[in-house]
Amino acid sequence: MLLTVVYTSFVDLAQEAKALGFVLSEFLSNHTTLAATLSSLAATYLFLFAVLHLTQNEKEPPLVATAVPFLSPVIGMVKLSMDFYTHMRNKHHDLPIYTLRLPGTRLYIVNSLNLILSVQRQWRTFIFPPVSARASEVAMGVSKDALAIIREDMIADTGFFHTFIKATHPFLSSGPALDRLSGDAMTVLTASLDNIVDRGSKRARMFEWIRHEFLMATTDSVYGPHNPLRDPANEEAWHNYHPTIMFLMLDLLPHWAFHSAIKSRNQLAKAFQNYHINRQYTEGSDYIRRWTEHFVSWDISASDIGCFHNAAMFALVANTIPTAFWMIYHVFSDPTVTEDCRKEVLKAVSINEENGEEMCTVRARTIKEHCPTLLSTFQEVFRFHGMANSVRIASEDHMLDGKYLIKKGSMVMMPARVQHHSKEVWGEDVEVFNARRFIRNPGEPRLHPVAFRGFGGGTTLCPGRHFATTKILLFTAMVLLRFDVLPCGGEGEWIMPATKNSSQAEAMEQPDCDIDIELRPRPGAERNWRVSFEGAGEAAFVAEDL
Repeated sequence: MLLTVVYTSFVDLAQEAKALGFVLSEFLSNHTTLAATLSSLAATYLFLFAVLHLTQNEKEPPLVATAVPFLSPVIGMVKLSMDFYTHMRNKHHDLPIYTLRLPGTRLYIVNSLNLILSVQRQWRTFIFPPVSARASEVAMGVSKDALAIIREDMIADTGFFHTFIKATHPFLSSGPALDRLSGDAMTVLTASLDNIVDRGSKRARMFEWIRHEFLMATTDSVYGPHNPLRDPANEEAWHNYHPTIMFLMLDLLPHWAFHSAIKSRNQLAKAFQNYHINRQYTEGSDYIRRWTEHFVSWDISASDIGCFHNAAMFALVANTIPTAFWMIYHVFSDPTVTEDCRKEVLKAVSINEENGEEMCTVRARTIKEHCPTLLSTFQEVFRFHGMANSVRIASEDHMLDGKYLIKKGSMVMMPARVQHHSKEVWGEDVEVFNARRFIRNPGEPRLHPVAFRGFGGGTTLCPGRHFATTKILLFTAMVLLRFDVLPCGGEGEWIMPATKNSSQAEAMEQPDCDIDIELRPRPGAERNWRVSFEGAGEAAFVAEDL
């Protein structure tokens, strides 16, 4: 079949050349170098075309983006960035799954909701640990000795990754450990808001302000009083290193091209190494103590533990910060949403007198369970701005759903942006931010269990989702209760920043530019404020929690 296609192409080319006549012949005869170059390019193209199709099994998902063999997908990804997969979905809307052939690898893109469920069920066949190991190697700078340890028995229940999940994830689930983490984070955030009230007001660049507040609140609550990020030099190192993680993971450029970022990475790793050697983690959270104990039990060196802390940092703050930014933006940029959310969170406040002063207590349980507009806005932030690409590696050849051959060593990707921008699921206004989209009336059908993928799904469901959700919802509630947030400059209007430069290493869009805001204290802002986590439980947003 392929030889027939190639032969037919040559016949067509010959007929076209004949039609061009004497002028083309004379031009090529006088430009032998150009002719040789064109011939070489044509031969290369035909060779790659043959390789592409001869190595594609007819049982694999349909092959697309083949105009330039192996490079068309790369060109599309560079050109369209995070919109590439939605573009491909619109172009090939009839395909539940398709194949992209990139240099050195196969990438199967899953569009069908039911096929996503099939992938998630086959969690021993489609595995995530190889992705983590690769990131540890090229982005975190982990040694070969440590890589050998974590790569052993990636599928087995007794391997490093599976035992890591069992050892650490319970400390991020509901219960006293999570409440202590969330409480410590809110203590830092509340103290910062108190300082603004004491000053009378605050002008700030919104993303820069939220980035610092959430970085410090999260790392202080996790790492404790010896948090390495309290050193401004380490905070600056994180901001220098963090944006390059995606480029380092791609491993397309030599590391000297990222000299400054790698220097910052090594600085952070050294700081965390000292944190470990001096046993300062013993004064940190339950989570970081258990995290450390796991690495030590696997004989990971102190220097490598420092490198792995950089990965932990990424997991803790990379997506929480932009999510908090968009939450504050969408709650305060729409006056109706602001008013509705403020009315809801006011119901979570009780006021008592303690030691002659009024104490305002915000009940976390009420915020999580009885603030429908606030919760819906939070979910819509994930739907509208989320861009997570859930990735698995096939550990063996597998017939997915009995129909599609998935080859061993290939990548299977489920882009959340495709599901979150599907008109079939969300309606014709899918490209509009609707703060009330997730408010369900009695009797309305539930969404398909994987239609909303704000925190991923299956075995790679984000373990820190409850910690992140609690921080963001309570921070937003506290700002609503204590401040008016107003845009500065221009006509005093909220203008949504573009997100074209967002790093795709993260699951949430990041703003291309910042927004100047003013926080003005509301009546009652000067009171003492605290959060009660009594009976707080979990906020159930994803299918697995429901």
